[in-house]
Amino acid sequence: MELLVDSGNSRLKWALLEEGMLQPGGSCAGGTALTVDRLEEVWGRLPVPRRIWVANVAGAETAACIRSWSESRWKLRPRFLSARAEGFGVTNGYREPERLGVDRWLALIAARHHYPLPACVVDCGTALTLDVVDEDGVHHGGLICPGAALMRRALVQGTADLRLDGEEPVSGLLGDGTVAAVALGVHQALLGFVEHSVRQLGKRWSPLHVILTGGGASRLAAGLSVPVQLAPDLVLKGLAVVSRGP
Repeated sequence: MELLVDSGNSRLKWALLEEGMLQPGGSCAGGTALTVDRLEEVWGRLPVPRRIWVANVAGAETAACIRSWSESRWKLRPRFLSARAEGFGVTNGYREPERLGVDRWLALIAARHHYPLPACVVDCGTALTLDVVDEDGVHHGGLICPGAALMRRALVQGTADLRLDGEEPVSGLLGDGTVAAVALGVHQALLGFVEHSVRQLGKRWSPLHVILTGGGASRLAAGLSVPVQLAPDLVLKGLAVVSRGP
C-alpha cells in the first residue's frame, strides 16, 4: 500500500494505492492549519505504507510538518514531487518547467492518462488555474486568477467598512445585501473567466474537453453553460500514475 497526498493551501487530501488501484482516503484542513497532532488524528490508524508520495503547494512549513510526522511515526521519508520538463506522456509548456505548480503538473498527467484530449483542466482552489493539454500531451500553458475566497478577502482588505460575516448561498441574479452581492459578484467573475477562456481556446482546440477539479468545482460547474466533467481527485490520480513509474 502507498499513501498519496495532495497538500493544498486550504485542504490536505489523501488516498491509498493498493495493487495499482486508487482507494478512498480522506481530507482535513491544510496549509497553516496543519499540525503533527492533526496528522496523528487523521493518519495515526492507517496501515504503514510502503511509500509516501506528496504534491505540496502549501509551503515549506507544511512540507516540514508532513515530513516530521512521517519520519517519526512510520520511519518513512516522503517523496515530494515537482514539475518536470517532460514525463508520463506530458510535455511541460512553461519556459521554466520547474515553476509550474506540482498540482497543475499532476492534474495534466491525470488528464493525459484518464480523459479525452485535447483537454482544458480547471482547478477551482485557493487560486483558480486553467491549463490546456493537446492530443499529443503537449501543455500549452495556462491562466491563473484568485479563487472565490481570495477575491472576497481582497475586497475586505481593500475596502473600508466592509464586513463579510459568513457566506451566503449563490442564487439569483442580484444580491439583496452586501454579503449576497459579493458572493454573486465573485461567482459571476469566475464563471465569466472560465466561459470566455474556454470559448476562445475552443477556437483552436476542438472539441475541447473541460475538466473541473478542486474544492469549488461543483459550485462553478452548476453555473457554466459549457459542458464539463467533474474530477475531484485529479491530482491524486496524477500521483497514482507517477507512483507506478514511467
